[in-house]
This record gives sequence, C-alpha cells and structure tokens, in this order.
Amino acid sequence: MKLNEHMLIWTSASVKLMDVRHIKITSDGELRSYLLPANGFLFAIRGSAQITLDDVDYAVSGMFVLHGGKGMCLDIQPKEGRFEYYLILYKAWIPPQTSPEIRSIMTAGNPLQIQYGYAPLYPLSLYDKLERTAQEWLTPGDLELLHARTLFYQFVYELVSQLREQDVRILRADPAEQLLKYLHEHYTEPLTMELLASMLDCSPSHLSRMFKQRTACSPIEYMIRLRITRAKSLLENTEATLQEIALNIGYTDVYYFSRIFKKQTGQSPVHYRQTCHDSNTKQHNPSLMLRSSIVPNKLRRYINKRSDNHYQYTNKGAFELIRNRKQSTALTLLLSFTLLLSACSGSVNNTNSVANSGSASSAAVSGSNGQADTNQNPTASAMVTYTGADGEVEIPRNPQRIVVLTHAYVGYFMALGINPVGAPTMTMGNPYYKGQIDDVEDIGSPGAFDVEKIITLNPDLIIAIKGTDKLEEMSKIAPVVTIEYGKKNYKEQLLEFGKLTNRIDKAQQWVDAWEEKIAEHKPQVLKAVGDQTVSVLSQYDKSVYVYGEGYGRGTEILYDEFGLQAPPAFDLKLGWADISLEKLPEFAGDYIFTSPDATGSADTSPMYNSDLWNGLPAIKNNRVFYLDKDSAAFNDPITLEAMLPIIVDSLTSAAGRTTDHK
Repeated sequence: MKLNEHMLIWTSASVKLMDVRHIKITSDGELRSYLLPANGFLFAIRGSAQITLDDVDYAVSGMFVLHGGKGMCLDIQPKEGRFEYYLILYKAWIPPQTSPEIRSIMTAGNPLQIQYGYAPLYPLSLYDKLERTAQEWLTPGDLELLHARTLFYQFVYELVSQLREQDVRILRADPAEQLLKYLHEHYTEPLTMELLASMLDCSPSHLSRMFKQRTACSPIEYMIRLRITRAKSLLENTEATLQEIALNIGYTDVYYFSRIFKKQTGQSPVHYRQTCHDSNTKQHNPSLMLRSSIVPNKLRRYINKRSDNHYQYTNKGAFELIRNRKQSTALTLLLSFTLLLSACSGSVNNTNSVANSGSASSAAVSGSNGQADTNQNPTASAMVTYTGADGEVEIPRNPQRIVVLTHAYVGYFMALGINPVGAPTMTMGNPYYKGQIDDVEDIGSPGAFDVEKIITLNPDLIIAIKGTDKLEEMSKIAPVVTIEYGKKNYKEQLLEFGKLTNRIDKAQQWVDAWEEKIAEHKPQVLKAVGDQTVSVLSQYDKSVYVYGEGYGRGTEILYDEFGLQAPPAFDLKLGWADISLEKLPEFAGDYIFTSPDATGSADTSPMYNSDLWNGLPAIKNNRVFYLDKDSAAFNDPITLEAMLPIIVDSLTSAAGRTTDHK
C-alpha cells in the first residue's frame, strides 16, 4: 500500500479508541499466538525482543513502532532482561458517503488491515504523546476520554509524518493467509464464516472469495478437509472409537461425522480402518514379503479354463483330492447355514415391511423436528437409491432431519408428519404455519443460504429445486435430492415425497381426505358461481400479473379442483400472464382473488387506486377477496387446507351480491 493512500484513509476514517495497555514481559516470559482483537500499534519503549507478526519477523531493540490489523497473530519473545511496551487498540471505519478515490482504495480490502514496523527517527516525540494518551485513558471521566482520543490523533499524525521521512514499506494484510493459519490451529472448534470474518475485520463474502482464490475451496470446505485428514490418521494409528474420534475433530454427532467422512473419502470410517489394518497386516506378513520379493504376484481369474472342472486335471494325487473335498464340505455347510439365516430373516423382514408402510411405517417421530423415537425401526438409518431431477442419489430410507432449500416444499413434509429442521426465511412468514414451525431454523434466502448453520443442523437429507445455487457444496453436508418444480401437480408431488420419505400411505391418506373435502364443497361453489368467471390477480412494479392453474394464490382450488373458469382473454393453461394496467378489464373476472403488496385490503398499490380497478364489476358487486400476501406463493397441503374454507366462504357468501350502478 502506498503511503499517500494510507494518509488519505486516516483523513477520512472515523476512529474509536478501544484500549491502551502498558505491558511488561520478563525474559522468562513470552506472548504466544495472540490474535489482535482490533487494529493496533505496539510501541516498544525498553528492552529487546524478537517479535513476529503474521510470520513477519522484527528484531526489536529500544524504541520501535509496529502496526498490525485486527486478527493478525502476534508473538513476542524477550531476549534478555525486561521488555516493556504500549499496546494501543483502535477501531476505524470509513463512512458510506466518501470520495471515489477512497472507494477505489477500499476495493482491495480493509485499508487499515496493514502492517509495518520501524525504529522512528524521533521516538521521544511519539513517546510523549503516547504516555499522555495512556494517562488520560486510565483517568475516569468523559472529558479525559475525549482528551485521550485527541492525543491519539496527534500520535498518529506524528507517526505518519515520520513514516513519510523514513520511506517505510507498508504491507497489506493477506486475510486468506491469516485464515489458513488460523484454520490449521483451530479446525476442531465450532467456526462460522461470520465469526472468522469478524476476527479478521472483513465481510464474510470478501473473505470467502479471497480464500477460494487461494485454495480453490471455501473456508468451511477446507476446515472439513483438515478434520477428515486428522480422522484418517486417528483411524489408522489408534484404537479410538468413532465417537471419540468425532469429538476430537469437532463433531458431536458420530452419525454426521461418518456421513461427512464417506463424502470426502468414498469409504465409511469403519471400512477405512479395516482397509488400513489389512494393508498393515500384509505389509508385516513374513511369508507374503518373501513371496513378493522373489516373483511378482499376478492377478488370476477364478476359472482359467473353459471347463469348470479343470482342477481334476491340474491337482493330481490323493492328497489334493481329499483337500478339495474338505473345502467342498466346508462350503456346503456354510451355504446351508446362510440359507437357514435367510429363511429366518425373511419372516422378520415381512414383519418390518408391514411396520414400514404408511404412517405406521415411518419410524415413530416425536417432537416438531422429526427426531427419531428410541423405539424406531432399526432400518431407519438404512440407505436406499432415489432418482431426483439430477439423477440417482443414495438417501436414508427414513430421513428424520430434512433441510428444505425452498419455501414451496416445506408444507409437504409437514403434511407427512416431518417438520424440516431448516427452511428458507420466506417460510417463516406464512401465517398458516404459525405455531407449527417454532423449532424450524431459518437458513436464509436462496442465493445467500447460511451454509454454516445448515452444517450445525446435522441434516440427513436436503431437498432443493433443480438449479439451486451451491448444491455441490450442500451435497458434502448431506444427500441432496433435486425436484423439477411444476412437473407434478401438488397431489402428485405429495405422493412423490411420500415415496421419498417412506410415508406413501400417509401421503395417500391426505390425498383421499382432501378429495372428500373437495367433493363436499364443490357442488355448493358451482351452484353459487354458476357460469361466471373468476380471476386471480396481483400487481408488482407497473405490471399486473394474472395467474392460472398451479400458481398458488388459491388457483389449485379454484381452477384445478372446482373447475371454475377464467375470463376468455386468459388461457388457464398458460400458468400466468403479465399485462398492462390498461388491459385489466379484459382479464378481470366476475369474482377476483388478489394478493396485495401490503397486508389487508387498504393497499398503496397503484392498481387498487386506479379508476380502472374501481370501475370493475367485481369491485362494484363486492366480489373482490384479498389474500394474505405472505402465503400467496405457497401451494402446499398445509396452506391449501387453510385456504379452502376461506375460498368456499368467499364465493358462496358473495354469490348474491349485485349492485345496480346507473
């Protein structure tokens, strides 16, 4: 970083003095791996020491100035006698409204995340200001704190002036390098991007981007690799249990550790340990070592000749014949024993297949987040192959901890008796979920999911719409099943999720009960509405959107189930249309359902205040019904169940309303 840029930053920054410390270290003491909690100056005033700041070494003797950024690692090793210094910590930030020149400097990162060190030409001038700053800082009172801050500015002015005279080299901090070092030392701790970014005084996105440029992976992925490398070493060289190894590398859930391990290595921890053990056994087997030292082993097929009975011709003599007969007898006994076990297990499996079907199948669930009951079927953790929109994926037979990356599918799993452990922010606003998702964690919004939070939820399955961002990263956390949105209607989709979660009977029960409700209400709705038309409208920006079959906002009930008609200008099969406000009368039905931009009927949207809107027959006849905007985009079973009585009551109670406007 250039000195003139450094001076320009100081003239624009707002500064808060955080702490002033006067520290003495004896020769038998040292400071190791101290992470600076804020930007700071170290001013040595007496003694000598070897100081290392982020792997840059300084041989300090007498008065010396060192500057470091937040999160930099400081080591001090006194050489002889006593080493004495001041440590001044401060926080600085640049106001949002600043000059283009400042903004240009800031594009490279935090401009005060820098380090430099030098022996000043005029140390006593700096010492004087710093000593007075420390005195005022330690004196109680607001006026004294203000004076301390003023003196600190004088110290900075004097320091920058001497920097210019001495042409000191200023090094910009490398957050990626700092993070690499920190992860190697702290990878077993519970770390998040927010925590790491806060330590290094930069934004999570900037830190992640710089780290990925350096390592070709995200910080969390790198941390996982470090953990798995350590786990492999422990599996190979110790007899520690999987639980002990998981805890040692930072995982509290041994099942989650096993899944992550398999994702990274292609083997389960148990299989990996067995492979290492077999390899070591072979390596130290004297007979194997002698044989391989004489002639290389060749791979042989089990049967080398066309005749399966070729051994009769190659193994001659009575001894060979008897030996083979013994082997044959042993194999026969082993086969018989296997068949016996299969017969016994067959009856057990038949019983389990009954227990695993329908709502009774699904491994008894307790709690709102689908935690498995202690009496659940032992096959709950078995893996099966499921084909999603992006191909086959191995998933748990009875998933219990599901993270859903789209608001559209959360209600489907709720209807099956499985509350996801994590769902997008938009889900939390649906009023029809109130009281049912209190234990569901908010994982952020699409494009900005909190990956670290998802990891801490220990999911055993992740559901996403095909094309969702970061799916490759998500697949390292848990199996990911992608869905092609809109390919199936809501009933078909529920049945598909029933298959996915081993709850097909429960899904079918919901569909059957739902169709009974529709059959009950449909005649009275058709009688009330007759051959009149129904529209579903919303306004966004300057356009009016018209919705057809399968696009939420009650369209599944109005069009798919009740078979009501839209105005002739709109083809329901199109799904939706974007029209101008001027065309509104052509697309407005005798009955209108609309989701305003704000809750309630009193809305500030231009459409609702226009003459065209207020002149519609549906407005004049009080046949306009306002849907809650926070649930409008949902078409899952839970939301539809809540909307059905609202729609039925709206249509039947308004059927007789007509007003003669002359």
